[in-house]
Amino acid sequence: MSSPAVGDDQRRDACATREAILKAARRRFSSCGYADVTLRDIAADTEVSAALVVKYFGSKEDLFTEASGFEQDAERLLDCELPQLGEHLVRTLLDYHEQTQGDPLLRAVFTSSRPAGAQFRANFEHQLLTRLAERLPGPDAQLRAELVCSHLMGLAASRLVLRTEAITAEPKENLVAITAPLIQNWLDGPL
Repeated sequence: MSSPAVGDDQRRDACATREAILKAARRRFSSCGYADVTLRDIAADTEVSAALVVKYFGSKEDLFTEASGFEQDAERLLDCELPQLGEHLVRTLLDYHEQTQGDPLLRAVFTSSRPAGAQFRANFEHQLLTRLAERLPGPDAQLRAELVCSHLMGLAASRLVLRTEAITAEPKENLVAITAPLIQNWLDGPL
């Protein structure tokens, strides 16, 4: 069996570095807001130079645009047939919490209230909410999509920000079993 070419290793390293920068940017923009974050802050968080951040993303504005996007998260969250989507949404987000100690829906909460949050809100609505609503039957699909996301945001806030005792201590499988049917009821609709 042949070993990977040096070019393959470099591409993997470049992808990992780019993802690390993006993750740090999401964390910074979510917690501090656009105006209070510098490329040097993000570079320091990922232990790279600010010049490397510019090499990968061009500018702070371009980095923010990509960091505020929901396309990849929406793909992962919505990658399930409607009858199982409630369980999939809850399980995917709880897995995300365990892996990253973050939540893409909480990014919407923290970042959208910032002065530069208009783009973030637009991305969240277009890339996640609208796509979810389009999959739901009935005239109240948009409302139900928003209720689903608001419930999931509340769960994330309780686990990751407030760290409420009972929800934080509850095993993941129990949270899925308790929460998924509630979410699925909104998905199946109508209200």
